[in-house]
Amino acid sequence: MDTENNILEMQEEDIINKLLGEVEAPKATIVLGRIGIPVELKGLNSTEIAQIRKKCTSKRKVKGVMEEKLNGEEYDAGLILGATTNFNWNEPRLLEKHGVSDGKQFILRKLLGGERTNLVNKVLALSGYDDELSDAEDIKNLSGEEE
Repeated sequence: MDTENNILEMQEEDIINKLLGEVEAPKATIVLGRIGIPVELKGLNSTEIAQIRKKCTSKRKVKGVMEEKLNGEEYDAGLILGATTNFNWNEPRLLEKHGVSDGKQFILRKLLGGERTNLVNKVLALSGYDDELSDAEDIKNLSGEEE
């Protein structure tokens, strides 16, 4: 409750100082039970996500019009690859064992569809895509109910 009131009482200088400070990307560890490994993930910023999307998008000309198509599976694997912090999916031994050229292909070959989906959903959540913005009125109402 104190934290909520402190947020509402912040002045411009407090807000500027908060915005100037370093904020570490949120992290979480997901255990892939079937394989028995922990995968530590971090949130990605919009630039990182845009770069992954661009790498997974192909362009081709159809009837004189440029058409872009996102490869969804490759994009998902790219998000997992970019967000994993505790090991390298591009480790040569992993790639060699499965006869693939990069970490994205390894992820697609090794992980089940549901495992990939769960990891991607967690990456997006850590990246702020499921955060709900708190309305100041909601915060006031919550703090008022608890008193």
